[in-house]
Amino acid sequence: MYRKLETAVVIPCYNEEKMITQTIKKLPKYIDHVIAVNDASTDDTIGILNKLKKQNDRLIVVDNETNQGVGGALIAGYNYAIEHTKATAIGIVAGDDQFDSSYLEAMLDDFIDQSADYVKASRFFHREAFKTMPKYRQFGNIFISLLTKFSTGYYSITDITNGCGWLRRDIIEKVDFSIVEKRYDYETSMLTALSIVNAKVIDHAVPAHYGNEKSTIKLIPTAWRNLKAVWKGFWRRIYYKYVLYGFHPIALFLFAGLFFFVLSAGATIFLLCAKLFAHQSPTAGSVMLAVLPFILSVQFILTALSMDIANESKVNR
Repeated sequence: MYRKLETAVVIPCYNEEKMITQTIKKLPKYIDHVIAVNDASTDDTIGILNKLKKQNDRLIVVDNETNQGVGGALIAGYNYAIEHTKATAIGIVAGDDQFDSSYLEAMLDDFIDQSADYVKASRFFHREAFKTMPKYRQFGNIFISLLTKFSTGYYSITDITNGCGWLRRDIIEKVDFSIVEKRYDYETSMLTALSIVNAKVIDHAVPAHYGNEKSTIKLIPTAWRNLKAVWKGFWRRIYYKYVLYGFHPIALFLFAGLFFFVLSAGATIFLLCAKLFAHQSPTAGSVMLAVLPFILSVQFILTALSMDIANESKVNR
Protein backbone atom coordinates (compact mmCIF):
# COMPACT_ATOMS: atom_id res chain seq x y z
CA MET A 1 0.00 0.00 0.00
CA TYR A 2 1.39 3.41 -0.97
CA ARG A 3 -0.44 6.65 -0.11
CA LYS A 4 -3.67 4.65 0.33
CA LEU A 5 -3.26 2.98 -3.07
CA GLU A 6 -3.09 -0.79 -3.35
CA THR A 7 -0.23 -1.67 -5.69
CA ALA A 8 0.82 -4.60 -7.84
CA VAL A 9 3.85 -5.13 -10.05
CA VAL A 10 3.97 -7.40 -13.10
CA ILE A 11 7.33 -8.94 -14.04
CA PRO A 12 7.59 -10.72 -17.42
CA CYS A 13 10.16 -13.52 -17.17
CA TYR A 14 11.76 -15.42 -20.02
CA ASN A 15 14.98 -17.31 -19.24
CA GLU A 16 15.79 -15.03 -16.29
CA GLU A 17 17.20 -17.66 -13.91
CA LYS A 18 20.32 -15.53 -13.31
CA MET A 19 18.61 -12.20 -12.70
CA ILE A 20 15.08 -12.80 -11.42
CA THR A 21 16.05 -13.38 -7.75
CA GLN A 22 17.77 -10.03 -7.33
CA THR A 23 15.05 -8.30 -9.38
CA ILE A 24 12.34 -9.49 -6.97
CA LYS A 25 14.42 -8.94 -3.82
CA LYS A 26 15.05 -5.31 -4.76
CA LEU A 27 11.35 -4.47 -5.04
CA PRO A 28 10.11 -1.98 -2.41
CA LYS A 29 8.10 -3.27 0.55
CA TYR A 30 5.08 -1.04 -0.18
CA ILE A 31 4.21 -3.17 -3.22
CA ASP A 32 1.30 -5.39 -2.19
CA HIS A 33 1.40 -7.96 -5.00
CA VAL A 34 4.35 -9.12 -7.10
CA ILE A 35 3.09 -11.00 -10.16
CA ALA A 36 5.91 -12.84 -11.92
CA VAL A 37 4.87 -14.32 -15.27
CA ASN A 38 7.05 -17.19 -16.46
CA ASP A 39 6.72 -17.09 -20.25
CA ALA A 40 7.49 -20.75 -20.94
CA SER A 41 11.17 -20.33 -20.08
CA THR A 42 13.55 -23.06 -21.21
CA ASP A 43 15.88 -22.63 -18.22
CA ASP A 44 15.09 -22.99 -14.49
CA THR A 45 13.21 -19.68 -14.16
CA ILE A 46 10.01 -21.39 -13.00
CA GLY A 47 11.90 -23.44 -10.41
CA ILE A 48 13.53 -20.36 -8.96
CA LEU A 49 10.21 -18.49 -8.90
CA ASN A 50 8.52 -21.33 -7.04
CA LYS A 51 11.32 -21.35 -4.44
CA LEU A 52 11.05 -17.57 -4.02
CA LYS A 53 7.29 -17.89 -3.64
CA LYS A 54 7.76 -20.02 -0.50
CA GLN A 55 9.85 -17.23 1.03
CA ASN A 56 7.72 -14.30 -0.13
CA ASP A 57 3.99 -14.10 0.69
CA ARG A 58 3.30 -11.31 -1.80
CA LEU A 59 4.84 -13.20 -4.76
CA ILE A 60 2.38 -14.71 -7.24
CA VAL A 61 3.66 -16.93 -10.06
CA VAL A 62 1.74 -17.12 -13.34
CA ASP A 63 3.04 -19.81 -15.68
CA ASN A 64 2.35 -19.48 -19.42
CA GLU A 65 2.18 -22.92 -21.02
CA THR A 66 3.43 -21.54 -24.34
CA ASN A 67 5.76 -18.62 -25.02
CA GLN A 68 3.68 -15.47 -25.62
CA GLY A 69 6.40 -12.85 -25.85
CA VAL A 70 6.95 -9.94 -23.48
CA GLY A 71 3.62 -8.38 -24.40
CA GLY A 72 1.75 -11.64 -23.92
CA ALA A 73 3.38 -12.13 -20.52
CA LEU A 74 2.46 -8.61 -19.43
CA ILE A 75 -1.12 -8.98 -20.60
CA ALA A 76 -1.38 -12.23 -18.62
CA GLY A 77 -0.08 -10.34 -15.58
CA TYR A 78 -2.53 -7.46 -16.10
CA ASN A 79 -5.43 -9.89 -16.37
CA TYR A 80 -4.39 -11.60 -13.13
CA ALA A 81 -4.06 -8.26 -11.32
CA ILE A 82 -7.50 -7.14 -12.52
CA GLU A 83 -9.23 -10.42 -11.71
CA HIS A 84 -7.54 -11.35 -8.42
CA THR A 85 -6.43 -8.10 -6.76
CA LYS A 86 -7.85 -4.68 -6.00
CA ALA A 87 -4.68 -2.90 -7.07
CA THR A 88 -5.30 0.61 -8.43
CA ALA A 89 -1.70 1.12 -9.57
CA ILE A 90 -0.23 -1.72 -11.61
CA GLY A 91 3.50 -1.51 -12.26
CA ILE A 92 5.78 -3.04 -14.89
CA VAL A 93 9.32 -4.11 -14.01
CA ALA A 94 11.70 -6.00 -16.30
CA GLY A 95 12.91 -9.38 -15.06
CA ASP A 96 16.53 -8.77 -16.05
CA ASP A 97 17.32 -6.23 -13.30
CA GLN A 98 18.05 -3.49 -15.85
CA PHE A 99 15.47 -1.26 -14.20
CA ASP A 100 16.34 0.43 -10.89
CA SER A 101 13.23 -0.28 -8.80
CA SER A 102 14.17 2.40 -6.26
CA TYR A 103 12.68 4.86 -8.79
CA LEU A 104 9.25 3.28 -8.51
CA GLU A 105 8.35 5.49 -5.53
CA ALA A 106 9.03 8.77 -7.33
CA MET A 107 7.19 7.48 -10.39
CA LEU A 108 4.25 6.51 -8.20
CA ASP A 109 4.23 10.03 -6.73
CA ASP A 110 3.96 11.43 -10.28
CA PHE A 111 1.26 8.87 -11.01
CA ILE A 112 -0.79 10.14 -8.06
CA ASP A 113 0.01 13.87 -8.06
CA GLN A 114 -0.41 14.35 -11.82
CA SER A 115 -3.43 12.02 -12.12
CA ALA A 116 -1.65 10.11 -14.87
CA ASP A 117 -2.93 6.94 -16.50
CA TYR A 118 0.57 5.74 -17.33
CA VAL A 119 3.90 6.94 -15.95
CA LYS A 120 6.69 5.35 -17.96
CA ALA A 121 10.43 5.29 -17.47
CA SER A 122 12.72 7.11 -19.87
CA ARG A 123 16.46 6.54 -20.00
CA PHE A 124 16.93 9.42 -22.44
CA PHE A 125 16.94 12.06 -19.70
CA HIS A 126 20.03 10.54 -18.06
CA ARG A 127 22.94 11.40 -20.33
CA GLU A 128 25.47 9.13 -18.64
CA ALA A 129 23.06 6.19 -18.52
CA PHE A 130 22.24 6.76 -22.17
CA LYS A 131 25.95 6.58 -23.02
CA THR A 132 26.22 3.18 -21.35
CA MET A 133 23.49 1.83 -23.62
CA PRO A 134 24.96 -0.23 -26.50
CA LYS A 135 25.29 1.86 -29.68
CA TYR A 136 22.88 -0.25 -31.73
CA ARG A 137 20.29 0.14 -28.96
CA GLN A 138 20.80 3.91 -28.93
CA PHE A 139 20.18 4.15 -32.65
CA GLY A 140 17.27 1.71 -32.59
CA ASN A 141 15.57 3.43 -29.64
CA ILE A 142 15.89 6.90 -31.17
CA PHE A 143 14.67 5.75 -34.59
CA ILE A 144 11.71 3.76 -33.25
CA SER A 145 10.84 6.52 -30.76
CA LEU A 146 10.68 9.08 -33.57
CA LEU A 147 8.38 6.93 -35.70
CA THR A 148 6.23 5.98 -32.72
CA LYS A 149 5.52 9.63 -31.93
CA PHE A 150 3.59 9.85 -35.20
CA SER A 151 2.07 6.42 -34.76
CA THR A 152 0.74 6.93 -31.23
CA GLY A 153 0.21 10.68 -31.07
CA TYR A 154 2.37 10.93 -27.94
CA TYR A 155 4.86 13.44 -29.35
CA SER A 156 6.31 14.41 -25.96
CA ILE A 157 7.06 10.82 -24.91
CA THR A 158 10.61 9.46 -25.27
CA ASP A 159 12.34 6.08 -24.97
CA ILE A 160 9.37 4.21 -26.41
CA THR A 161 10.94 0.77 -26.00
CA ASN A 162 11.14 1.19 -22.21
CA GLY A 163 7.79 0.04 -20.83
CA CYS A 164 8.61 0.03 -17.12
CA GLY A 165 6.35 2.21 -14.99
CA TRP A 166 2.85 2.44 -13.52
CA LEU A 167 -0.51 1.91 -15.23
CA ARG A 168 -3.89 2.85 -13.78
CA ARG A 169 -6.29 -0.04 -13.32
CA ASP A 170 -9.16 1.91 -14.91
CA ILE A 171 -7.20 2.55 -18.11
CA ILE A 172 -6.09 -1.10 -18.41
CA GLU A 173 -9.74 -2.11 -18.29
CA LYS A 174 -10.50 0.25 -21.21
CA VAL A 175 -7.64 -0.91 -23.46
CA ASP A 176 -8.53 -3.17 -26.38
CA PHE A 177 -5.79 -5.78 -26.08
CA SER A 178 -6.75 -7.33 -29.41
CA ILE A 179 -4.77 -4.52 -31.09
CA VAL A 180 -1.77 -4.86 -28.75
CA GLU A 181 1.11 -6.92 -30.12
CA LYS A 182 2.52 -9.62 -27.86
CA ARG A 183 6.23 -9.62 -28.65
CA TYR A 184 8.94 -6.96 -28.65
CA ASP A 185 6.68 -4.55 -30.54
CA TYR A 186 4.40 -4.53 -27.49
CA GLU A 187 5.44 -1.06 -26.29
CA THR A 188 4.59 0.73 -29.54
CA SER A 189 1.24 -1.00 -29.97
CA MET A 190 0.36 -0.52 -26.29
CA LEU A 191 0.90 3.23 -26.59
CA THR A 192 -1.34 3.22 -29.66
CA ALA A 193 -4.06 1.42 -27.70
CA LEU A 194 -3.65 3.90 -24.82
CA SER A 195 -3.89 6.85 -27.21
CA ILE A 196 -7.18 5.52 -28.60
CA VAL A 197 -8.72 5.68 -25.10
CA ASN A 198 -7.16 9.12 -24.46
CA ALA A 199 -4.86 7.96 -21.68
CA LYS A 200 -2.67 10.58 -20.01
CA VAL A 201 0.93 9.38 -20.41
CA ILE A 202 3.98 11.06 -18.89
CA ASP A 203 7.71 10.30 -18.81
CA HIS A 204 9.85 9.94 -15.71
CA ALA A 205 13.65 10.04 -15.87
CA VAL A 206 15.11 6.68 -14.84
CA PRO A 207 18.62 5.38 -15.57
CA ALA A 208 19.32 1.87 -16.79
CA HIS A 209 22.34 -0.33 -16.36
CA TYR A 210 23.59 -3.18 -18.49
CA GLY A 211 25.37 -6.05 -16.82
CA ASN A 212 26.68 -9.34 -18.17
CA GLU A 213 23.26 -10.66 -19.16
CA LYS A 214 22.74 -11.44 -22.84
CA SER A 215 19.78 -9.95 -24.62
CA THR A 216 17.46 -12.39 -26.41
CA ILE A 217 16.35 -9.64 -28.78
CA LYS A 218 17.26 -10.21 -32.44
CA LEU A 219 17.92 -6.80 -34.00
CA ILE A 220 16.62 -7.20 -37.58
CA PRO A 221 13.41 -9.19 -36.83
CA THR A 222 12.62 -6.93 -33.85
CA ALA A 223 13.15 -3.74 -35.89
CA TRP A 224 10.94 -5.12 -38.68
CA ARG A 225 8.17 -6.04 -36.23
CA ASN A 226 8.36 -2.57 -34.68
CA LEU A 227 8.12 -0.90 -38.08
CA LYS A 228 5.03 -2.96 -38.90
CA ALA A 229 3.54 -2.14 -35.49
CA VAL A 230 4.19 1.58 -36.04
CA TRP A 231 2.56 1.50 -39.50
CA LYS A 232 -0.48 -0.48 -38.36
CA GLY A 233 -0.72 1.53 -35.14
CA PHE A 234 -0.88 4.85 -36.96
CA TRP A 235 -3.82 3.86 -39.15
CA ARG A 236 -5.58 2.12 -36.28
CA ARG A 237 -5.29 5.25 -34.17
CA ILE A 238 -6.55 7.51 -36.93
CA TYR A 239 -9.48 5.19 -37.65
CA TYR A 240 -10.57 4.52 -34.06
CA LYS A 241 -9.82 7.92 -32.55
CA TYR A 242 -10.67 10.33 -35.35
CA VAL A 243 -13.19 8.43 -37.48
CA LEU A 244 -15.02 5.65 -35.62
CA TYR A 245 -15.36 7.20 -32.14
CA GLY A 246 -16.14 10.68 -33.44
CA PHE A 247 -15.22 12.25 -36.76
CA HIS A 248 -12.49 14.84 -36.24
CA PRO A 249 -11.10 17.50 -38.64
CA ILE A 250 -7.70 15.81 -38.29
CA ALA A 251 -8.99 12.87 -40.34
CA LEU A 252 -10.49 15.25 -42.91
CA PHE A 253 -7.24 17.16 -43.40
CA LEU A 254 -5.15 13.98 -43.46
CA PHE A 255 -7.29 12.18 -46.04
CA ALA A 256 -7.58 15.34 -48.15
CA GLY A 257 -3.81 15.71 -48.04
CA LEU A 258 -3.29 12.11 -49.11
CA PHE A 259 -5.82 12.53 -51.93
CA PHE A 260 -4.03 15.59 -53.32
CA PHE A 261 -0.66 13.86 -52.94
CA VAL A 262 -1.86 10.90 -55.02
CA LEU A 263 -3.33 13.35 -57.55
CA SER A 264 -0.01 15.20 -57.77
CA ALA A 265 1.98 11.97 -58.09
CA GLY A 266 -0.33 10.75 -60.86
CA ALA A 267 -0.03 14.02 -62.79
CA THR A 268 3.77 14.01 -62.38
CA ILE A 269 4.08 10.44 -63.67
CA PHE A 270 1.82 11.30 -66.63
CA LEU A 271 3.95 14.31 -67.56
CA LEU A 272 7.19 12.30 -67.26
CA CYS A 273 5.82 9.54 -69.48
CA ALA A 274 4.66 12.10 -72.03
CA LYS A 275 8.13 13.65 -72.05
CA LEU A 276 10.08 10.36 -72.22
CA PHE A 277 7.94 8.35 -74.59
CA ALA A 278 5.93 10.88 -76.63
CA HIS A 279 8.61 13.62 -76.53
CA GLN A 280 5.99 16.19 -75.54
CA SER A 281 7.21 19.05 -73.39
CA PRO A 282 4.81 19.91 -70.55
CA THR A 283 3.08 23.27 -70.70
CA ALA A 284 2.99 25.69 -67.79
CA GLY A 285 -0.64 24.77 -67.17
CA SER A 286 0.06 21.04 -67.06
CA VAL A 287 2.97 21.57 -64.67
CA MET A 288 0.67 23.50 -62.35
CA LEU A 289 -1.71 20.53 -62.36
CA ALA A 290 1.07 18.54 -60.72
CA VAL A 291 2.48 21.27 -58.45
CA LEU A 292 -0.73 22.71 -56.98
CA PRO A 293 -2.07 19.38 -55.61
CA PHE A 294 1.36 18.73 -54.06
CA ILE A 295 1.35 22.11 -52.31
CA LEU A 296 -2.18 21.48 -51.07
CA SER A 297 -1.24 17.99 -49.86
CA VAL A 298 1.69 19.33 -47.82
CA GLN A 299 -0.50 22.07 -46.34
CA PHE A 300 -3.31 19.68 -45.37
CA ILE A 301 -0.97 17.05 -43.89
CA LEU A 302 0.94 19.66 -41.87
CA THR A 303 -2.38 21.03 -40.59
CA ALA A 304 -3.45 17.53 -39.53
CA LEU A 305 -0.08 17.02 -37.80
CA SER A 306 -0.31 20.35 -35.96
CA MET A 307 -3.82 19.54 -34.75
CA ASP A 308 -2.71 16.06 -33.66
CA ILE A 309 0.15 17.53 -31.59
CA ALA A 310 -2.24 20.05 -30.03
CA ASN A 311 -4.63 17.21 -29.20
CA GLU A 312 -1.91 15.45 -27.16
CA SER A 313 -1.46 18.63 -25.12
CA LYS A 314 -5.17 18.60 -24.27
CA VAL A 315 -5.09 14.94 -23.19
CA ASN A 316 -1.91 15.32 -21.08
CA ARG A 317 -2.96 18.62 -19.51
